[in-house]
Amino acid sequence: MPQTFFGPYDERNQDYANSGNANLGRFPLGHTLILPDDRQYRFCLNDATVEIAGRLYQSVAAVADHTTRPADVARAIDAVLASATLTGTAAAIDIYAEGVFHTGDLVGEGYTYRIKRAFTAGAAHEASVASGVLTVNFAAGEMIQVALDTTSSVTFTRNRYHQVLIAAAPPTAAVTGVSPGVAAANRFYWSQVKGYAAVLASGTLRAGLPVMAGITTAGSVESTKRRIQVGASTTLVLTSNGSFAFLDSGGVTTGFSILAVSSSVAAQGIDITGGIAQNGPTVGICVKANPTGDHALIDLAIV
Repeated sequence: MPQTFFGPYDERNQDYANSGNANLGRFPLGHTLILPDDRQYRFCLNDATVEIAGRLYQSVAAVADHTTRPADVARAIDAVLASATLTGTAAAIDIYAEGVFHTGDLVGEGYTYRIKRAFTAGAAHEASVASGVLTVNFAAGEMIQVALDTTSSVTFTRNRYHQVLIAAAPPTAAVTGVSPGVAAANRFYWSQVKGYAAVLASGTLRAGLPVMAGITTAGSVESTKRRIQVGASTTLVLTSNGSFAFLDSGGVTTGFSILAVSSSVAAQGIDITGGIAQNGPTVGICVKANPTGDHALIDLAIV
C-alpha cells in the first residue's frame, strides 16, 4: 500500500523503469515523497508520451464498458477475487493493478476493494478480450464483505496515478499533480501535489487568489471561476419574476438560470445553477502571477 517517506531534494527529479513488468514500479502508485521544505509528491506511471515540466496532469478517464457491469458469477463472503463480463472494450493484463473494484448497486452494494499489486505479470488479473470476463484478485487482507450475485452492479477503476496524462481542458478525470521535470514515456516519476510549483498559466492570474485546472488550455491553471457554456444561438432574457434565463434558438430554457439581485444594491453577486455551468477543480493559490502562456508560481494543494 502507498506510504510516505522523507527524501532529499534531488529525489523529485528521478524517474524509474518498471521493476520486472510494465505495471510494477519501485514504489506503490500513490506513494508520497516529502522534501525538507514540505513540498509533496505522488509516485506515478507516465503514459506513452514524454512528460512536460510545469504541466498539470490527470488520471485516465474511466472506461464505460468496464463500469456498472453485472457480476458474472456469485461470490461468497470472504472471497478474495471478483469478476464481471465486459462490453466492447478489452482490458490489458494488470491494467487495474493497485486500482479498486467497487459495488455500486443492488446486492452487496456500497463496498470498495483494493486490487492486488502486480509483483508478477498477471498477479492482479489476466488480460480480457472485449466482451470477455475480467477477474481481479484482491490485495492481501481484502475479502468480500457481503455476498455478491449476478444482479450485483460492479465497476473496475484504475489507480488514479496509473498512466497519467496532461490534463484535458477541462479535465476528464481526477487531477493528479504537476510534473516537476521531464520523464520519458512509460516511466515512473514523482508528480507534485503540495507546495510551490511553476505551472503553465492560462489567462490572467492574481496573486493570493485560488486557481483551478484550466478549462481552455490543456495542462494549465487559470483563475478559479464559474464558466457557462452556451451555444452561439443562445439568448439572455429577463423573465417575469426578475430572474435571467438563457434560451436556445427554439426558445427552450437551457437548464439553468442566473438569479438577479435587486437593482438597488450597488454590489451584487450571481448564483449559477445547472449542468452547463462548467468548472475545473481548484488546485492551489497563485503566489506569483505571470502572463498567459508563461509559468506562474502556484502553492499547490491537490488532494
